[in-house]
Amino acid sequence: MLTDNLQRVKRDEFGANLDEKEILEASQIDISQVTLKISKVAEISETELQRLFEIFNKFEFVILECEPLPHPEENLLALKKFFGSVKRHKLAAPNGITSIENLRNSPLAKTYVATTNKMHLMHTDGSYEMEPPKIVAMQCEVPSKNGGFSQIVYAKSVYEYLRRNHPQELHNLFTHALTIARTEETATRPIFVEQEGRISMTFRSDSVVSMTIPPQMEKVYNIIKNYVNDPKNQFTYQLKAHQILLIDNTSVLHGRTSFPEHEFRKLNKLCFDGISEYCRHLQFGFIPK
Repeated sequence: MLTDNLQRVKRDEFGANLDEKEILEASQIDISQVTLKISKVAEISETELQRLFEIFNKFEFVILECEPLPHPEENLLALKKFFGSVKRHKLAAPNGITSIENLRNSPLAKTYVATTNKMHLMHTDGSYEMEPPKIVAMQCEVPSKNGGFSQIVYAKSVYEYLRRNHPQELHNLFTHALTIARTEETATRPIFVEQEGRISMTFRSDSVVSMTIPPQMEKVYNIIKNYVNDPKNQFTYQLKAHQILLIDNTSVLHGRTSFPEHEFRKLNKLCFDGISEYCRHLQFGFIPK
């Protein structure tokens, strides 16, 4: 069922070459099931908070729809109480918020794809950090009129696809590490990590990071890259003004389609470490079938 968030759009072509193409359960998500309407984050009720956690744990992401505020970033900052300390990005303002908008001819646009109007390939945030954020929050201030659609892919669907079609390559993802570097930050880890029965995933594949991939992982790395960037394996939607997307960064990859160079689009992003008195109510990562 299509809603005003989910529309049939002409996708960016990635040229995926999959062994098998399938429509995932993610594409069947009813946007109303993952959307929670509230007044202000700072005034969220216990019932609303419980519902937020329920949606997050079931779908691994939730969309908060807030009433307009003169300073919308107040809703974003109020999330710290529930999701922990802010993990700062190099482009973040003093309050920790990173603005995502097209900077056009700025030198930053050569290093940070989020500061352009270009397609952003599917990824998890902080893949070049030793401790990536657990939760990523993206608040829409101004949606683009055309394009700029948000996309997600479940890490569990990647895992299950590999389990069925490439079991040996899947095993390598737990036992062999790759290195991702960006400027002075570097992290070496396997793509999949299992801890206490739950699996987390870290992945990035664009040209603004430096990758060191062991030979035995090259094939499966490209399989994953093709799989997650194939539109048939993505849930695609458009955030509306005053909506905040909260995702489990350990089990959900996200990206976006391109949008016209002349259009203005602005999102605010805040990343959290997932350490707070409330985060005992949250489940991170996924349980394989």
